[in-house]
Amino acid sequence: MELSTVQRLAELNRQFYVEQAENFADSRPRLAPGVERVLAQITADQSLQALSRRRVLEVGCGDGKAGRALARAGVGVYVGVDSSPALLERARRYCQQLEPANSAAINFILGDLLDADWTRGLPPEPSDWILAFSVFHHLPSQAARSAVLCALAGRLASGGTLAMSNWQFTRSARLGERIRGWPALGLTEADVEPGDYVLDWERKGTRGLRYVHLLDEAEARALAEAAGLRVVAVFRADGLSGDLADYVLMQPPAAGQRPGPHDRSAAAASPRPELATARDTRASGQVEERPDSR
Repeated sequence: MELSTVQRLAELNRQFYVEQAENFADSRPRLAPGVERVLAQITADQSLQALSRRRVLEVGCGDGKAGRALARAGVGVYVGVDSSPALLERARRYCQQLEPANSAAINFILGDLLDADWTRGLPPEPSDWILAFSVFHHLPSQAARSAVLCALAGRLASGGTLAMSNWQFTRSARLGERIRGWPALGLTEADVEPGDYVLDWERKGTRGLRYVHLLDEAEARALAEAAGLRVVAVFRADGLSGDLADYVLMQPPAAGQRPGPHDRSAAAASPRPELATARDTRASGQVEERPDSR
């Protein structure tokens, strides 16, 4: 994909959240079931003392729903990164409703995942959990997605877990009706990569377009391998059908296992510094988890 096309698609998503941030966040008042499932794993079987030492980084944090839930549960450090000033302002506003001891655990940072220096404001300590819910499918180009995952893998603590979710909108006939042709953006199929789409969104009389990549399980596995991570679990959740998102959990290789073909710290700086991040949280439904033995 040409750099000019990558920039154009990224700007499309950035402008969507400039115009629709509050409206979009209002349409998702609760955590998606799949997100709740992951958060339950973070806090399961942990004493308050152990939770107080747990460090969580979330990219594409939006208005901070996951961070507030983790803070209430007693997680010691949560850092949320997002490229939308409006969503971060909303996140900070809602955090004022937390008990002071809980709100002190939360820190929000304005950052574009694909800026070369996006990690500069992060704490130096590695994270026990890294969350990327509905983020990667909004990043234009396979090269950009791989670079971001490699950068995140390099910030994962030994024994830590990275959880991503990827929207599977083609599993819904209703969502399929939102797909628009590339001429709406003055582009053609030849300008984009396989699995790239543009979808419309409408609520309360306002409309917008977003770039979305159909990031399936096979591609998620390939990204994990390139980042030197191993997939440890996959499950489907969200939407009325309970399968509108794939959740993929990854960890560094266990002792004695070989890493992927690329060192996980490679490509920490993006070759696409102008790109923007985005997010899209789905609601309702979930199905079984599949522990991964591959």
